[in-house]
Amino acid sequence: MLKRIVETHQDENFRGMENAREYAKEAEKSSKMRFRGFLNKLAILNIKGEYLEVGAGTGTLAAMIAKDNTKINITAIEMSPDMITVGNEYIKKKKLESQVGFINGNIEDDKLLDKFGKFDFVYSTFSLHHWKNPEKAIKNLMEYVKEDGVLLIYDLKRVWWLYWIPSQNGFFKSIRASYKPYEIKKMLSNLGVKKYEIENIFPFFMQNVTIWK
Repeated sequence: MLKRIVETHQDENFRGMENAREYAKEAEKSSKMRFRGFLNKLAILNIKGEYLEVGAGTGTLAAMIAKDNTKINITAIEMSPDMITVGNEYIKKKKLESQVGFINGNIEDDKLLDKFGKFDFVYSTFSLHHWKNPEKAIKNLMEYVKEDGVLLIYDLKRVWWLYWIPSQNGFFKSIRASYKPYEIKKMLSNLGVKKYEIENIFPFFMQNVTIWK
């Protein structure tokens, strides 16, 4: 059995301007490959309107989406103030300030988004395995999805052929901290979610969790 091992390094990796700038540089460099499975799914869903991104980092994905969809507005939540500072610089550089705005906060905070209303599309990428209370986070996210809206969670999957590689590299730690489909199904069942789909996608350590309101 591949026991889930919670990451212990994650908070340190997102602190400090130097780390944030390095993260932004690497995220942009690998953005097409990193977000390929998510963007393919987004194209299929073809949702217009108001978007909410959770765990937005320095805004790489938000910028990619906004650039190609001028009628979409994105509210981007990020816990790290340094990431937001760098993210605002990045969005300004891309001239997308009218479409993308950052909020500092944790989605496990029940009241974080009360004043922002509901969204047509809510999504997170590479965040699920970081959440301390994923059921609560998913429940909160569903509260902010409009009727007939969609929540899409794109994350790593715990697979044996990467789990057992004896490396302390951040990627392998994240693999060991990620969830298997049956664990996600259990969370959704506990929350009473009925209409969802979990897809194993290429590369095969990735998965899309699509939840319809």
